[in-house]
Amino acid sequence: MEFNELYLLSSYLKKWSFGDNRISINYSFTMNGAYKRSHIDMRLGAPANMVNEILNHVFHEAKDLVAQKRNQEESLDDFNYNIILVNESDVKRKLSVFLSKILREFNQNKRSRGRFKMISTRSLDFYYNDFEFEPLTDEIKFFVYLNRGVNKLNGDLWAQAVDDLKQALSFKEKDVMANQYLAQALKKLGKYEASIEHLRVYAQAENTPESLEELAKAYVHIGEFDRAREVYSQIEKEFPDSLLLLFGKAQLAYKEGKGYKTLLDKIYKKDPSWLQEKMLQDWDYKIPAYAGQEDSMWNAASAARYLGFERPFDLTKRAFNEQIPSYFNSEKGTIRFVRAELDEWVAVMNRYKLDVADYKTYEDRLSPQEIAKAKIKKRKTRKSEKTSKAETAESV
Repeated sequence: MEFNELYLLSSYLKKWSFGDNRISINYSFTMNGAYKRSHIDMRLGAPANMVNEILNHVFHEAKDLVAQKRNQEESLDDFNYNIILVNESDVKRKLSVFLSKILREFNQNKRSRGRFKMISTRSLDFYYNDFEFEPLTDEIKFFVYLNRGVNKLNGDLWAQAVDDLKQALSFKEKDVMANQYLAQALKKLGKYEASIEHLRVYAQAENTPESLEELAKAYVHIGEFDRAREVYSQIEKEFPDSLLLLFGKAQLAYKEGKGYKTLLDKIYKKDPSWLQEKMLQDWDYKIPAYAGQEDSMWNAASAARYLGFERPFDLTKRAFNEQIPSYFNSEKGTIRFVRAELDEWVAVMNRYKLDVADYKTYEDRLSPQEIAKAKIKKRKTRKSEKTSKAETAESV
């Protein structure tokens, strides 16, 4: 009898509730060349019972994968639903130890009379040891590295994720998922140019508005606007009704100092909720002419007064959360702001109702020197400013 071999790759304590006596465990596995990530919410109990509950959930997800494959191949033949967990006894032992540590810390913290602490036991890699990893086939080694990279990506460990995902690609150079995740990690590190080759693999294989937009956005970010235009032309040809097309063309127009709000207005008319969510997640307010020009930028104190914030901290907190356009120099430990970008931020936030607040600017709170400093670059972008002001006067 043939079996579908299931390799459990890792598990992770995602969240917990002392009041409800519950935890949420993420897990990942591979079977028959497929990769699956899922989670289970459950009550705390005896480790042996929790192990069985998790594995039952894993097997249920694995059977769904088999069923999906059967449906995709449109076969009426009986599919092999027999699944075997590789290294089952060792997996159960490791899970039991992992859950026992979580249970012990959970109970200790619960008795701390309100002074709840983090639970330090968070993750389990089933192939952490070399003697367990080395006997694996190259295909399973690929999934081990892929899974480690995705876990670190989700934990904001970008550089470490890049290392693991590159290891994965050493086994499967053209794997779409690994290239997509590696591009994501590289972009988080600001290495947009390095992400291009991986985004090309992703876009060529998927050929969806989403995958093509990711490639176009990377080109926009590194200033290769003509290449971005080529990608948007492809989207327009194959997916002419895509809102991502209008959004991408608007972003490109913004970067080039052209009229961009007309394009955003079209999206807002069709689907305001979609635009609001997309703007908050993906819109880039950076104007290329100002990059690296600190002599024409404001510090946090000037920018805070201009936007009406009571304290510079209120502004920088939002800036570090990428809610307000800014430039952070990690070597100098400084954060700077561009007036032209802040003006666009205020206009866009109000125009498309991206916040419940109605933002204003307060030039009268600035000194003549601060105003003059902000105008250094503005003289060179007068054409784009006139276009922006004309658009702002339009009604949505």
